[in-house]
Amino acid sequence: MNHAMMDHSNMGHHSAASAISMSGMDHDMPGMEDKCSMNMLFTWDWKNTCVIFRWWHIKTFGGFISTFLAIVLLTALYEFIKCSFNQWQKSYVSTVSGASTNTSEITIRRFKFKRALLYGVQVGYSFLLMLVFMTYNGWLMIAVGVGAAVGNYFWGVSDISSSTRDLSCH
Repeated sequence: MNHAMMDHSNMGHHSAASAISMSGMDHDMPGMEDKCSMNMLFTWDWKNTCVIFRWWHIKTFGGFISTFLAIVLLTALYEFIKCSFNQWQKSYVSTVSGASTNTSEITIRRFKFKRALLYGVQVGYSFLLMLVFMTYNGWLMIAVGVGAAVGNYFWGVSDISSSTRDLSCH
């Protein structure tokens, strides 16, 4: 069968309805410069990048610098939270094990509940940082790395033998 001879004009590929729906994809429309850009490939372009939320929209160079510093701070704060969680866990275990050998089941359940809750917060926080990284913006990726390094410097494990969960999202 020779398909070149067939008439495809009535198949609705270019109907008025499809022309209307495609018009929303016109990139030269007024006001389009205020839209969040969505990149699925690595980029260094920071303008019109939205970070996690639509309201966190980088439009100006000052906004870019503020965002960069905020991400450094948020990532360093994640390292602080991770360190605090580990210290709380160690101190709680040493307190309970030092108090008596007969730790009640209720005390253990409370500890496990608090530990699970804090761990969930920590994992949720790490996934938000992962979403920042998934903007595929090189500058924001660098901000995450710098924040992790700063946070590790101040709150990283000082005893090498007790290092836990390094280089992981959680």
